[in-house]
Parts: sequence; C-alpha cells; structure tokens
Amino acid sequence: MPPDELTALVLNLTSIVQTQNEEISELKELVKLKTAERYCPSSEQMGWLFQELEILDTVLSSQPEPDQSTKVAAHTRKVRKRVNACTAPADTPVYDVFHTEGASDTIIGKDGIVLSRVEDKIIDKIAMIPRKMVVERHHYPQYRALGVEAGKDGKHILLPARTSALGASPSLVANVAVSKFDDHLPLYRQEEIFRREGYFLSRQKLASWVITYYEELLPFVEYLKKRVYRSAFISKDETRVSVLNVKGPSGKVSKNGFMYITIGDTYDEQTRKTQSLVLLDYIQGRSREVLFEDMTKHGYTSHLMTDGLKGYLSYDKHCVCWVHAVRQLKKILKLNKHDMHALKIVKEVAKLYDIDEQYRKMLRCGEISAEQFLAARKKESEEVIDNVYAMAEDTRRQYSPKGAMGKALDYLYTYKPYMRTYLDVVEATPSNNACEVVAKSFACGRNYVLSNDMFCSAA
Repeated sequence: MPPDELTALVLNLTSIVQTQNEEISELKELVKLKTAERYCPSSEQMGWLFQELEILDTVLSSQPEPDQSTKVAAHTRKVRKRVNACTAPADTPVYDVFHTEGASDTIIGKDGIVLSRVEDKIIDKIAMIPRKMVVERHHYPQYRALGVEAGKDGKHILLPARTSALGASPSLVANVAVSKFDDHLPLYRQEEIFRREGYFLSRQKLASWVITYYEELLPFVEYLKKRVYRSAFISKDETRVSVLNVKGPSGKVSKNGFMYITIGDTYDEQTRKTQSLVLLDYIQGRSREVLFEDMTKHGYTSHLMTDGLKGYLSYDKHCVCWVHAVRQLKKILKLNKHDMHALKIVKEVAKLYDIDEQYRKMLRCGEISAEQFLAARKKESEEVIDNVYAMAEDTRRQYSPKGAMGKALDYLYTYKPYMRTYLDVVEATPSNNACEVVAKSFACGRNYVLSNDMFCSAA
C-alpha cells in the first residue's frame, strides 16, 4: 500500500476510534444518570405530586353515589358526599375584573353579519390574594432628665410604657402557633414557606418568638386551667416528646417527657353547642401522681375519657376509648382480612359510632333534649355492647389466651367496667379522637422541642 494511502487510512481509523470513545463516554454518563437514586423527601413525595392529582381526579370521578358504603380493608365506611360546586361565605369581598376595555359596540361576524354588543357575560371565580406581610414601625415617646437630675452622663431615659425589642408582632406569632398546632405544620416547614415568600425567619427564631409571647401570657395559664377543670367532661392523652433542656441522669436528653393533652367539654342547652377548651402541659413520666396532679388540685371529680392507660384504671368515672379497645383486632384483620371472628366484633363496635352520630345530629338540631339524647343513645348502645361481649366470649373459647386473638380479647375484658361509662355524659363520644387530633401536631414531623413549663414548640 502506498505511503499516502496508508497515512490516510491511519488518520481515518484514529478519527473513528476517537468518535467511538466520545460516544462511550456519553453513554456512561447516561447510565450514571439513569441508575443514580434521585433524592426525594419521603414526607413530600414530590415525584408523585402531579401523578397524585391525576389519580385523585380519576378516583373521585369514579366514586359511587353519596350515602353508599365502600369496603376498606376489613371494614366498611360511608362515602362522604361530594360537592362539585365551589362555595364561599356570603360576606366574601367581590372584586370586579373587567375584560371590556377597548371593546367596540359592534363587530362584524361570519358572513358579514353585524353583531351589536349586549349585556356583559359575568362569571364568578374563586381567587386567592397572597397574605400580606408588612413591617410595623412602632414609635414610642421618650423622656430624658435634664440638668442635675440627669447625672454626669446626662443620658438617663425614662419610657412611659414597657417596650420589647422582639422582632415579631402578635399577629405573626399567632399565625405561627395556629399553623403549628392546628394545621400540623412543623416549624421547619413554616420556615420554608416564609423563605419561598422572600422572608428569612429561622425555625429557632420562630420557636423563640412563640415561647417569649407565651411567657407574657403566663398569668392567664392558671385561669385557663381552672376553666378546663370546671368542664362537665374531660378527655386526656399523652404523646412522647424529647426536650432539649431536660436531661436525664446520664446527661443525655430525657426520653421520659410527654405532651399532656387535656380537653374540657361543656354542653350548652341554650345554644345546643359544646364548648371545648384544649390545655397542653409538659410532664415527666406517667405515674399516677403526675397524671392526677391537676385533677386533684382543682377538685375535678366528673367523667374522664382516656385511651386505656392503666394509671387511670382506679378512677371511678373512667371512660375508655372504643377505638383503642379494638385496635388489636384491626391489626389481626390487616394480616388476615378473612378472619370472621375479628371482623364481626369490629363491625358490631362500628354501630356505636353510628348510634352516637344519629342522635347527636338530632340533639344539635333541637329535635330531642339532652335527657332524651342520653336515654335513646344508652338504650341502643348497651344492646350493641352486650352483643360485642357475647361475640368475644364465643371467640375466646376457640383461641389460646397467649395468641394474638387472646391478647386482643383480653384488652376488652380488662376494661369492660369502663366501656359503657361514656353513655352517662352528653359531651362524651365512643372515642378519644379529639385528643388524638391534637396529638397529631406533635407526631407530624416529630423532632426535638424547646420546653418552657406548659408550652412546647417543635423545632
């Protein structure tokens, strides 16, 4: 082969090899990108955000008509009534948006037809105006002593009223507290929301503000405690929290801290409404002395609803939540949805909620009095409870007391004296779900909290 042709061949082959090497490098990068695990916060599930909207729309459009029942796992529940129309309160402000600027009185349509303008078409749309944040610039009068009274430096300043250097107004702190404890938004999420709106407010600063304002409101705490323990009915629950400035014997953060939730309910016959007060208290341990400290102090002796914590067992007017009573049975159904014994008992217990809801609606509408409500609910509910324990007795003979079913039924028998006590109180329902909803604020995004007597704010 002539030298010129040989040189051209080598150069051509070199170019081909270089091109192949570049393609191989690109393919390797693509493989890395496809096989690399993409970070996606489990709590947010951003990867499923838009698919979720599509799935939700499909599911809602294919749901059965209202008032039908649908099977979920091993039980049934009523389908909530769906309302497609958007509604707003009657006093919602209305802002007119005009698209009529420059519109002529006549236009030429198809085929040369002259169209004259008639009345405008009006379409109402629900709109949202982003919350408005402002800087409040507070002006306070200052007074300075003059002459001899001022001293050597002449800088003694007296203020007529106490002022604070706190960089947040009550409105902002109230919004943070409501978002945390009512909307279940941990402070780190609120920090992200503020950052998205252009404001840098760290979670530590938010916690500090809430605690500072709480200290200013401490004089009201004892008053509110007295109000709670004057209620006709009380529910209690505890949820574990870790607190930064509470250390155990080893010097590490104590794991024996709990947020103690107390809800006082009182039914008003005139308004036919139940007034509720929620009290949050930080406690160390769940001994009987700690649990009953405030009840004893304020002389509360009426009915008490709990989740079945054994520290309350000796209380005379103790009510135990039916949700907790059948929780172990529901766990059995999750493993074996065809377990007929557990299914029958759970379905029978569900009737207690239907009975309570039925007569409570009539009570709210004024169709029956409080005395009639108690009598009617008690009569029907006691029949259901008798059926539950009859089923439990039949099932108990067929299972070992050490097995899962035996332990689930043992819970029912342990708390049997307290399972129908709630029927004597208008304010009481079959469950302790009101406290569970409050506990959700601490369970969502559970993290270390900063403690200050009765208040905890999640960091």
